[in-house]
Amino acid sequence: MNRRRINLARHGLAMLLLVCLCLWGCGEASRKGQRRITSIHCIGGYGDAAAVLAVEFERQTGIHVDVLQAAFLPLREKEKTDLITGAGNFDVLQVAYQWDEEIFPLLRPLDEIAPGMVADLEDFIPTVRTNCGQWKGKIYGLPMSCDAVTLLYRTDIFEARSKEYQKLTGRPLRPPETWEEYINISRFLSSETMYGNLVRGEQCYTVWSGIFYGLGGRLFDDDFQPILNSEAGVRSLSMLVEMYKYAPPQPEALSLGPTCGFLQGRGAMVMVWPSLIWTELADTNRATVVDKIGASVIPGARPELSAWSLAINPACKDVDAAAQWIQFLVSPEITKRMLLEYGKGSPRASTYSDPECKHKIFYHAQLIEGLEKCEPRLRIPQSQEMTDYLDSEIVRAVRGETDPQAALDRTAARWREILELSKQVKR
Repeated sequence: MNRRRINLARHGLAMLLLVCLCLWGCGEASRKGQRRITSIHCIGGYGDAAAVLAVEFERQTGIHVDVLQAAFLPLREKEKTDLITGAGNFDVLQVAYQWDEEIFPLLRPLDEIAPGMVADLEDFIPTVRTNCGQWKGKIYGLPMSCDAVTLLYRTDIFEARSKEYQKLTGRPLRPPETWEEYINISRFLSSETMYGNLVRGEQCYTVWSGIFYGLGGRLFDDDFQPILNSEAGVRSLSMLVEMYKYAPPQPEALSLGPTCGFLQGRGAMVMVWPSLIWTELADTNRATVVDKIGASVIPGARPELSAWSLAINPACKDVDAAAQWIQFLVSPEITKRMLLEYGKGSPRASTYSDPECKHKIFYHAQLIEGLEKCEPRLRIPQSQEMTDYLDSEIVRAVRGETDPQAALDRTAARWREILELSKQVKR
């Protein structure tokens, strides 16, 4: 009797295994026949969001998206290598707008490979639309997100010390409208327990450029010769150096992340990309002053733009699937979700008039104002090399290793060398 039961059990197990193998085979066959594309994104918030949204996209369309992620500079190199070699490892590319003029010549315009895809661009913020995804009058990518350096400040501290500041200056304590006022307020609010301001410790160029443009500076003359070592350039870098006097000690300040301790209550003001602090705002263990933060456009109202577009690799085997995925990600519904759920600025103007966004995003009015008046980075093929060199000289000036004039003189000379070398290579 026991032996019979054992035989029956073995038979049942064998049948179950056979059914599982059949189901697996059917599933594998189904997967092989399924439409699939690969999309590469910047690691972190963008990549994580794409991975989540890809599941929803597949439910709606039946198209599977393999989402890959890479850090900022490796992403650029991976995309360039894939395009130059024609390997076709990535169907959809997330492209930072400062890479446009080195990536886009390797692509085909969207309206050539996916007609109708760029029919309606009116809702995209003009400064974003014209500086992100477009090159030489043709559209190679659609804007998926954007940001502008924004000033955040402690409303409780400004209110508590306003009368004292007014007695000294004759003006109420309010978000600064000029860079001189920014420095004066930083000095006034700086104490043993509070830094007057907290300055970015990385990509210092993004803060310096806002000061520079706010003072009327220009990077190049009409003949495209570098003139950033002008009076406005030296004055703006001198001001940035001055700001660090009312910030954490230089070694600490230059190693801190974008928030620089602001959300922990260590400073009265900070200039940041809002999209980079969104996750920290929701972390109550790290962000202790969230309900005491206000926002303002930076003095001079000419902040630096950050923007990303999505483009299609010419080697893509299923252009229609890639086009559907991009249109899904840049749709009004998804760009709104990207702002509300991941803090990524929307490239669409309609997002900023949405009642839910107005209610939940305390800096939305200042962000859209900054985006409408922003200044773009260089978009030439040499832009990354040039801004990296500038950033290294800015850091040297902040550390006291060189003076602002010498730092910018060296930068202008190096930029001329880079531009001249590029001309020789073209010849």
